Amino acid sequence: MPELATHPVLMEPAVGAMESAATAKRIGRYRVIRQLGEGAMGTVMLAHDPELQREVAVKVLRDGGKRESFVARFRNEMRAAARFHHPNIVTVHDAGECPALGPFVVYEYVPGRSLRALIEEGPVTPKEAIRIARGVGAALDALHSVGIVHRDIKPDNILLGPDGAVKLTDLGIARVPDATLTRDGQFLGTPAYAPPEAITKGEYSTRGDVYSLASVMFEALTGTRPFPGDDAVQVSYAVVHDLTPAPSSVLPSVSARVDEVFAMALSRRQSERPASAGAFVALLVTALRDGSAGASKLRRSPPRASTLVLAALALLALIMGVYRLTRPEPAAPVVSPSPGVRPGAAPARPRPRPARAVHRAPPR
Repeated sequence: MPELATHPVLMEPAVGAMESAATAKRIGRYRVIRQLGEGAMGTVMLAHDPELQREVAVKVLRDGGKRESFVARFRNEMRAAARFHHPNIVTVHDAGECPALGPFVVYEYVPGRSLRALIEEGPVTPKEAIRIARGVGAALDALHSVGIVHRDIKPDNILLGPDGAVKLTDLGIARVPDATLTRDGQFLGTPAYAPPEAITKGEYSTRGDVYSLASVMFEALTGTRPFPGDDAVQVSYAVVHDLTPAPSSVLPSVSARVDEVFAMALSRRQSERPASAGAFVALLVTALRDGSAGASKLRRSPPRASTLVLAALALLALIMGVYRLTRPEPAAPVVSPSPGVRPGAAPARPRPRPARAVHRAPPR
């Protein structure tokens, strides 16, 4: 596994550094501009690199890296991210340690916003969903191809650039092939998007990432998580025990084909999920496009009234024909014999009528 180089300037005390990254003026050689966000592992700051004249994102470990487990995960994130130069994965530029703040890593700065911020405005369109799913799916396929499982796919870790770029970030709890920083059976991640086997057994796999991506796309399309709730324990219980809802139960305009794709990807059985993130995305794209095309076709070509009338008449004619073919034949009428006629005797011949004279006018 490639190691990140340690630059001497990054090991020096930060000039003007305070006790927290949020109030620091400089981290190593990077001049802090403002805070971008804060997560479970650390604080992310927007900073300026005076040597390369570019803006970067600097992530500083929470509490200066006092907990060894956090430090181990942080270093794991640096190593995992440094292995990739992929258009859909945030690039690591640098890393080091500041005595006043602790370990930090320098990422490329992705202007724009997170998928979380976009979802807060409402459900995304099918076109936007396809673009986002393709970007994240490509990033996961790249990670999985070398045995890395992300384990924390969620809207906060998906960045959307103004140029349409979709980038996956935060590999802090990613499992690399030779990592031993967590015990078996230990749950790491976000319950609302974690697969059931991760919550109950601490098991993570590529199909677990597929489940998490499906949960994210469910929320992106409907505006609601599959298992909503604010309490982690309650959400975890729902993920493991409750029936998985269909997107159409939240947003009726979602097609049945889209429901089928999510039922497969959010299955509690790993073997029933798509084998890869790319496979899930392909199914989702096809379902979304078919659903949109069918809906637009119906909107463009509503049935005419004359067509409906003709169809009703044809149906009525069919019903009448079937009735005539299947109704029972009427019984022959019973005729009582006339008085004086013996049973079995031949019927009397009718009397001939007298001929009537026909008077014709003489020819003129």
